[in-house]
Amino acid sequence: MIISNAETRFRERLAGTGSLTAASSLLAECSEALGWERAAFNADMEQTHLPLAENGAFVALNMGWSPQALKHWVDDRLARSCPVTVRCGRSMDAFLWEADPDSESWRGEALSDIQRQTLSAYRDWADGAVTVPVHRPGGKTGYVSWFGHDPDALKRRHQDTWRETWLISHAFIAHADALESATRKRSAKAGADTLTPRELECLAWAARGKTDEDIGQILGRSRETVHFHLGKALRKLGASNRTHAVAIACSLGLIRLF
Repeated sequence: MIISNAETRFRERLAGTGSLTAASSLLAECSEALGWERAAFNADMEQTHLPLAENGAFVALNMGWSPQALKHWVDDRLARSCPVTVRCGRSMDAFLWEADPDSESWRGEALSDIQRQTLSAYRDWADGAVTVPVHRPGGKTGYVSWFGHDPDALKRRHQDTWRETWLISHAFIAHADALESATRKRSAKAGADTLTPRELECLAWAARGKTDEDIGQILGRSRETVHFHLGKALRKLGASNRTHAVAIACSLGLIRLF
């Protein structure tokens, strides 16, 4: 595949962005330069919340999306059954779609009422888009959508920019992942500084495969107390489960497996 100048310039500038806000603003600028009206993304389609900037505001505000549109999306929980997200989980290739809530089906599949509502919301902003699924190791999937008006114009724009949109989408999602990972590490380090000796002790035994009851017997504490300490450690480290907490603690040098 020939890498275009637009994609090369985007990668060079993207590497210099240290926040999701700056990266998303660059993506919006790039979409306009390529002739698209706006772009949107989801770095992880398992997450239904909209990406937030460092100040807690919606990242999409920096990409030209109106506060009203974002409020509608959040308040009505439209991400729950978004047909675009569902399609991304089944497709490796970019796909062109129209925001047609009145159609009997969407890309060959029947539409539910909530999906019609989602497409209707899209229709308030654009006639359709090209969406590029981005699948990564570990089963995580994100995507970037490139929006515009006029179905015929959408097709022409897709034909003219499919290389750029595919390459830029993959580069952007990879960078968003890296930024998220860096944020998690900073948060974990901050939380690690507040771990108590007892929480670290419980984590160390959990790393050796001990159950709450086992740890309680070793430390002379109840199973409930051990569970309480481990729960606090999970929250402080921003871990999703005990295994994740142990992995974070090991990576920070807080505990050792042997």
